[in-house]
Amino acid sequence: MRTLAILSQKGGTGKTTVAVHLAAAASAEGRHVLLADLDPQKSAADWRRVRTVDKPALIEAKSGALFVASHTAERTGIDLMVLDTRPAQESDLAESIRLADLCLLVLRPSFFDVRAIGRTLEMTRAMGKPALFVVNQAPPQRQHHENPSVLETMCALRQLGAPIAPVGLRSRTIYQTAISRGFTAQEIEPAGAAAQEVAQLWTHVQQVLWPTAAQARTTLPRVPQGWRRELSVTVAAQ
Repeated sequence: MRTLAILSQKGGTGKTTVAVHLAAAASAEGRHVLLADLDPQKSAADWRRVRTVDKPALIEAKSGALFVASHTAERTGIDLMVLDTRPAQESDLAESIRLADLCLLVLRPSFFDVRAIGRTLEMTRAMGKPALFVVNQAPPQRQHHENPSVLETMCALRQLGAPIAPVGLRSRTIYQTAISRGFTAQEIEPAGAAAQEVAQLWTHVQQVLWPTAAQARTTLPRVPQGWRRELSVTVAAQ
């Protein structure tokens, strides 16, 4: 079993949106997924209650019970456990980081988010866990040019030194529309730009969690391919 922790010490970054979309993407590929809602707001649990599709499975948990929940999940044949953590102090995130095989550090392209995510990165490094930045709610490109906030955020993240996901999620109404109906963007508009973003992000995360022998001998790229053309958040056409 692999454990994916979705982390952000700052609220409002869209962490749960990333968590449910990746969990659903993994389920759609046939993996046995358990989404653990650790946030007192229970947004992921609310999404699951209105969802008519029976996957992914979800549990509501607290950080103190996470170790037992993880071992139970592994014994019952879960392939992937996705931890939707709470925006919290370091002590509340420590157990999620300790259990994680990969930590996704979710942030919006803003000064405050970059500062907060830097502190979360320090925690993952202190505990020896791999981390990957995921930029969420990025504004759309204008005439194939990135918004200055995206460019500034990417420069700041590169200085922090951790890998950056080659694709992030744009600010699109389809994400919240789908979630309000108990679905995901890829289920509502499978050919849409949001679905392409999620698919590309899941493919990258999956390759990190389950690397081939060749991939295992390499490290995550510091400057991912998808960002190299004007630091584009997504390689999908806008």
